[in-house]
Amino acid sequence: MREVFANGYDGIIQTSRKLQTFGKFCALCSALQAQAQAELRADSNHVETGNPFALHLRLPAALGKPDSLSFGVWSNLLPPQNIVSQTEWQSDGKFFNKTLTVLFFDEDSLELPPLLIVLHKGDTAYSNSLPIIVTATPSPDDLNDMASIKDIHREETRWTDYWPWMLGGLGVLGLVLWLYWLANRQPQTKIQSRTIETPAHELALKKLDVLSQKKLIVNGFVKEHYAELTFILREYLEKRFGIPALESTTEETLGYLKNRNVPTQMSEQLQTLLEQADLAKFAKIIPPESFHAEAMERSRKMILETSAFPDKRITPLLR
Repeated sequence: MREVFANGYDGIIQTSRKLQTFGKFCALCSALQAQAQAELRADSNHVETGNPFALHLRLPAALGKPDSLSFGVWSNLLPPQNIVSQTEWQSDGKFFNKTLTVLFFDEDSLELPPLLIVLHKGDTAYSNSLPIIVTATPSPDDLNDMASIKDIHREETRWTDYWPWMLGGLGVLGLVLWLYWLANRQPQTKIQSRTIETPAHELALKKLDVLSQKKLIVNGFVKEHYAELTFILREYLEKRFGIPALESTTEETLGYLKNRNVPTQMSEQLQTLLEQADLAKFAKIIPPESFHAEAMERSRKMILETSAFPDKRITPLLR
């Protein structure tokens, strides 16, 4: 009898302690809710699983410029990978605004805890909590969601139903007559004009200027920069020396140039340039920072020097 009483008394004490802990947790949540300085809201508190869901965060400008957000309190309900995008803080004069796009994959009724906002001067602010109801997306395979099948309503055939066919036939007939007229009309004397093709070196130099203006390397597109640079060089070599440079490897291209009596020093410079560019394109090995400007300068110099290279009316090697 004493053991039963002792066990019951211990159970009452443990239950009391749990209630006290739960009470402290509720008090903490209430305190955070009471001191919420930023507004967290959604367009709707209902969302289907897998659908993008926008959350809007607004902080009074009087609190100062926000610096960062801490999503750690959301990790159990919303993993970091489910926060697919977030905008920069934007000021409208009275508030700093930010929009988050998140995804929920589990059907549930949950409440997102208050977010911690670190301000620019080191201070902090909290948002309010936000209740959300996540419902399952209706399955297209569920027959209960499908509308009942209705019988086909057939209309009577009318002569106007054949208008598209008639118009199509008239169009074909008109096209045939027009082609016949073009084939049999009297030839007219036309003023003959001659167009002068832009020299290969001038075209290549213009393309190099355009490539410099794109500033691909500054924006992180190193591979794309060298792919375009090597295309300009190979296109120039193909037009200037009549070799299949666009469809040949670097080694094959250098072999063609050797047969064209291009100076060895120039071929070696071209080999270094093409090999470095190929490493950047295919092996994703970024050349040294100093090489970028040097590669553009070498390309211009090689084009200018070979533009005046003696041309003995050689037969093109293009396949």
